[in-house]
Amino acid sequence: MRKEWYVLQVYSGMENKVKEALEERMKNLGYEKYFGKIIIPEVDELNYSNRRVQKIYIEKEAQVLVKKGKDVKKGDILAREPEIFAKSSGKIVDIKNFRKIIVETEGKKYSKTFLIPESAGLLGGLKSGKKVRSDTPFSKNLEYKSDVDGEIVSVEKVKRVVIENESKENDIYLLPRETFIHEKFKVGSKIQIGDKLCEPKEYKAKFSGRIDIRETPFHKEIKIIKTKKKNLFPGYVFVEMMYNKETEKLVNNLPYVSTILNIGGKPVKLNKNEVRVVLRLMGEEAYQKRQVREIRTDFEVGEHVKIINGPFEYFTGKIKDYDLEKQEVQVVVTMFGRETTVTLSLGEIEKIID
Repeated sequence: MRKEWYVLQVYSGMENKVKEALEERMKNLGYEKYFGKIIIPEVDELNYSNRRVQKIYIEKEAQVLVKKGKDVKKGDILAREPEIFAKSSGKIVDIKNFRKIIVETEGKKYSKTFLIPESAGLLGGLKSGKKVRSDTPFSKNLEYKSDVDGEIVSVEKVKRVVIENESKENDIYLLPRETFIHEKFKVGSKIQIGDKLCEPKEYKAKFSGRIDIRETPFHKEIKIIKTKKKNLFPGYVFVEMMYNKETEKLVNNLPYVSTILNIGGKPVKLNKNEVRVVLRLMGEEAYQKRQVREIRTDFEVGEHVKIINGPFEYFTGKIKDYDLEKQEVQVVVTMFGRETTVTLSLGEIEKIID
């Protein structure tokens, strides 16, 4: 007997518990041979309600290793700032620890950098995202304050290295503390032009999310917006199995399961296109994107269209809404007897010609 795809109707919100219970029972009963994949289709959705946003400010010459609109995972490298070399020969006359605070002004018109000596004692709570006003103190001795209204976008530990060059002038470098080659350079060290003062600095994602990139006249800003999982079909669990008395009894007796999706008491097997959609949405079946030569913008709300690309290819549906600026359209399709709204690009649909 061949495995086919069936749909379990379950209590909404209990989909994962049903999946876990099914996996446990079929293992305990030795029924693994009767079952294949068990799927709960989910997609990543931008979670703007979550205040957890990572922002990094990097120099214009830094190498950006991610793209706007793409997803990243925790630990992925976002950007890399290059190593820093001595511009001229000389001698190191001073090395001190500082905190570099970048404040972006209200209206995001420009940013300002403040240097606070570590010896001044940085006030607690100064971190990315904190709003500051003019006269907001940065140090415990109240000597260092903001002189602009805005938002802190970066707080970095840096080494301020002063090199007296051969012309008896001071070259000042602000170097990332964690990549400064401290074992090689001390006060009094001789420096040759081209000596490497610090290694490249890498910025990594603190959590998974979607990338947004913005360029200002002086910096690049990379922002990660946290994503959350959204269940595409609440109340449904998709199961690949051989349908017989044993498997029917097993799944119907699972906690939180209402029934196997059926018509007139006869279980409904998913057709080829429905199975393809479920697998593609889960990333378990690849599809080849077609080149779109022309995007039609003469669609109307309520019009029936054919989906020609993406996970829902070969389906037809009715246009619910569209956004010409984003080149997106919402289409209502029918899957396993249920209407579902999906968001597509305009290039993924075409008119149905009678």
